[in-house]
Amino acid sequence: MRALARAALLLAACGPAAGQEIPDHPDRLVFKPLRFEVPDPASMRVELPGGTVGYFIEDFSLPVVDLRVYFPGGSFHEPRGKEGLADLTAGLLRTGGTESRSPEALDEELDFLAADLEIEIADVYGSVSLSILAKDLDRGLEILFDILRRPAFRADKLQVLKAQALDALRARNDSTAAIETRELNLLVYGPEHPINRLETKASIEAITREDVAAFHRQLAHPSRFVVAAAGAFRKDAFAAAFARATRDWPWEAAPLSSVPPPAHAPTPGVYRFHKEGRHITQGRVTAAHLGVDVHHPDVQAIRVMSYILGAGGFSSRLMQRVRTQEGLAYDVGSDFRPGFTYPLPFRISFQSKNESVAVAAKLCLAEVTRLREEGVSEKELADAVRFYLDAFPGLFFATRFRTVTTYAQAELLKFPKDYYATYREKIARLTTEDVRRAAREHLRPERFVWVVVGNVPAIERGDPSRPAALSDLGPVFDVPLPDPLTLERPK
Repeated sequence: MRALARAALLLAACGPAAGQEIPDHPDRLVFKPLRFEVPDPASMRVELPGGTVGYFIEDFSLPVVDLRVYFPGGSFHEPRGKEGLADLTAGLLRTGGTESRSPEALDEELDFLAADLEIEIADVYGSVSLSILAKDLDRGLEILFDILRRPAFRADKLQVLKAQALDALRARNDSTAAIETRELNLLVYGPEHPINRLETKASIEAITREDVAAFHRQLAHPSRFVVAAAGAFRKDAFAAAFARATRDWPWEAAPLSSVPPPAHAPTPGVYRFHKEGRHITQGRVTAAHLGVDVHHPDVQAIRVMSYILGAGGFSSRLMQRVRTQEGLAYDVGSDFRPGFTYPLPFRISFQSKNESVAVAAKLCLAEVTRLREEGVSEKELADAVRFYLDAFPGLFFATRFRTVTTYAQAELLKFPKDYYATYREKIARLTTEDVRRAAREHLRPERFVWVVVGNVPAIERGDPSRPAALSDLGPVFDVPLPDPLTLERPK
């Protein structure tokens, strides 16, 4: 009984509408305006000897430390013919041991310390992450930099990773989602863009231990590190420990090429990829064209426009029309996020039963046209603006570690200096005309490449009760799936 009373008091105190009548729909709940001050990055930024930049926050609420060392460079910097090198380098750094620690000893030591150490190398940057008890921080740093400075790159571990990579290649046509992503990138960016330099059996087999070692030395250098750390430490002591760990680095920094801007001119149309199987009962569809990067002045108008069109969940136009009103898709939406260092595609995606793919696609296109021609209502704009203003702290500053990683990534990827400081201001002052202009300038259905993956004959038959064809969207191209190991397509 006492517990129930406490729960009732807690609900009364914490309820979002404390003191107000409970409305008949959650949308009518009234909340106080959210007050949030953007953390000052200068208060946590530190420049260390050797060129490393750090973002540090002291936080003694728990006896742990979370840190991440970012470095520029990734799969976009792999030599031609060595595609897959970035993944193998990250995997071998983590599993290959060091000159003084066998792989087994390294794992046992991390387990004994209850520490978590992960290494990732993505497209244009990589990172090494460590989560450890504060009392073991010095030892954790010693292990982390033993890996970065003196990796063993054991040949037997490399062979294991290469075998795993080849197994993954054999399954690359098993997933319709994977096919959709791969083929969309190829159509939007063209075969010469680094995003489409994909690993093959030949490239994986060509990678040697020496290639891995050379790639690691090209990427890992303190002069380009950006470090994010939060936890139970004193900033001065942590900075000093980090400086000691990176002193007298054993090699010089190697040059890194910049990411080339996309130069491909996609051919609009519908590209169909046939995938057989008794489980292939739905078609996956994405319509896309090249978008913008984070430096574009219309980034926030595009963000709000996309929320109203399809990124806003159940309240979005695409969801309301295609799912709620027509029942043609379980999930449908748009994704018009800007790229960090190169433009990402603007995309609309859904899955639908084979027979309703063409109908659903035409409905999506109709919503795009309506947005361009009619713009958005004041209520749609107000709802979208409120979402981003309220979500802003959770998106970028939910925890102290999230805060430092937000600023470290922004520094590494050279975001506009005022990106986060002006994020909410730029969204709050948007007008319906701003969003309409953004839709007209940046949402270009005449440039769409439609990627359709599924049972093409079933999709082609369609639904006789609702006549529609993919050819209504543009010229149709049937493209055979490539061999999963060579990426060569049948003639």
